[in-house]
Parts: sequence; structure tokens; C-alpha cells
Amino acid sequence: MSGPRLALLLAVIIMACVMACVLVQAQSGRGEGGPRTTSLNVIVRAPKDKTITKDTFDLYDSGVKQEVLTFDPVPTGSRVVLLVDNSQGLRAEAKDVQKAAVDVVNELYQDDRMLVVGFNENAEIIQDMTPDLAKLQIATSKFTRKGFPKLYDALIAVSDALAKEGKGNTEKTAIVLISDGYDSESQTKFDQVLYALQDNNVMLFALQVPDRTHGALLRDKPKPPVALERLTVGTGGAVYPLTPPEKSAKTIADDLRNNWYRLTYTPAGISTLGNHRLLIVSNDHQVQFRTKGSHPGRYRPPE
Repeated sequence: MSGPRLALLLAVIIMACVMACVLVQAQSGRGEGGPRTTSLNVIVRAPKDKTITKDTFDLYDSGVKQEVLTFDPVPTGSRVVLLVDNSQGLRAEAKDVQKAAVDVVNELYQDDRMLVVGFNENAEIIQDMTPDLAKLQIATSKFTRKGFPKLYDALIAVSDALAKEGKGNTEKTAIVLISDGYDSESQTKFDQVLYALQDNNVMLFALQVPDRTHGALLRDKPKPPVALERLTVGTGGAVYPLTPPEKSAKTIADDLRNNWYRLTYTPAGISTLGNHRLLIVSNDHQVQFRTKGSHPGRYRPPE
């Protein structure tokens, strides 16, 4: 065999060995540094005073039952972004949107912090992250209706901002979105938004405004109500009606303060290269669990 052909053959063999090692590591849940422990945020709904432990449920990753290492409530404060659709075509009166925003703000606890952002073609910070309730209440009066909503661009910008600010800590992070789920020509694709929220462990809650498209089909993106459902369920959050806002705001606040748990486990018997689905099965009919729908895999196909 000639020199160039032999070199090519050796290169192919080496590449195959490298790929085999990567696949073995991924399927075993191990990387170069050994087992990789994964953290999940979980919302638990249960009767008051009912004891919840890791024996109350089973966790499945990619259909494979996993051993839960720890499962504990997280009683600390939250970092929350109130993200409000400021576009002209939103099917809600400005006063109703402001009332909903105020009710969300008023449910904050003393150790919570909030960032207020309005968006249309651009996302604008109306109030920097602060625990100051008075400043946040004033911010809810500064929304201005104009333009078209680039929802996906706004969501990924906010998710990235939360990830940067919270790097290295374990605070609870969430977005409360007031929107109908309609996106107008964002540069960001729907799947990119979902992956970013899941990667950054940001939980999305939505106060849903009536659909401005009246159910019309949209090109290359989900219908607005479907988009809200997939983004909230995919991150462990939920969709609530805009009216009555007091009830919806109280329910979200309860999830953030009283129902938020964190579990850890080391993925075993699965591949972490691709997107892998998550499922928590309750062993008690009185207890309900929510977590993000999947982990984005380490491999991302080109956009």
C-alpha cells in the first residue's frame, strides 16, 4: 500500500476510534471528568403538609429510569423577568395588560428580584433587575404600544441575560410572559428559543392574550397558542389566562415560592449527544410534578 493511502487509512481508523469513545461516554452519561451530575427544577403540586421525597416519583430520561440523588425544596428568592408584548396588534386593552403586570409585581416576596422588559421589534429594558417594589410598580405604567412583536428574539435575549447574570449560582430563574405567542419575523427560530431556555434552566410562565391570528397557519413556526404551550411545557412552566390576572399571578407566585424543588441525578444508560426527553411519574395520585420536557443534546445540527 502506498504512503498516502496508508496515511489516509490510519486517519480513518483514528477518527472511528475517537467517535466510538465519544458515543460510549455519551451513552454511559460520562465525560472526560467522570460522571456528570445533572440538576432539574421541578414544580410540585400537593396537598398542604404532605411530605414529598424522591420516593414519591420515578424519573425517566430517554425512557430509562434514573436514580435520583437529591430532591429538596428551594425556599430562596427568585430572579424573574416580566416580559410584555408592546406591539400594536395585541388583542388586549392597555389597562388590562398593565393590571396583569401590576398583579405579577405585587406577588413578589422580599427576597425576589425582577427585571421588566417590553418588546416589539426590539426588546427594551424598562426597569433593571431590582427587589424594589415601588420601582417595579412604576415600570408597569411605561409600556408603549407600537410595531410588531419579535417574540423569539426577545425571549432568547432575556434568557441569555439571565444566564450571564446568574452564572455560578443556583438561584431560581423564571420568565413571566404577557403575550398571545405571536412572533413576527424574528431572526431566532422557535427551536433555538426552546433549547436556550432549557439549557439555561429558565422556567417560562405565560399570561395568555387572545390569538391575533384567529388560528391562521403560519409559515415555519407554530401557531401562537401552540408556541406558548410548547415553550411553557417544555421548560416546566404553564400557561394561564390574562384575566382574571389576580388568580393567575397568585398561582405563578405559589409555584415560584412554595412549589419549587430541585433534584439531581447522574444520567445512566442513555446517549447525551441528541435531545433526550424527560418524564417524572408520580407514585401518589395526590401529587403532581412538572419539569422541563427534555434536555437539549450536546450535538446541535447546523441551522
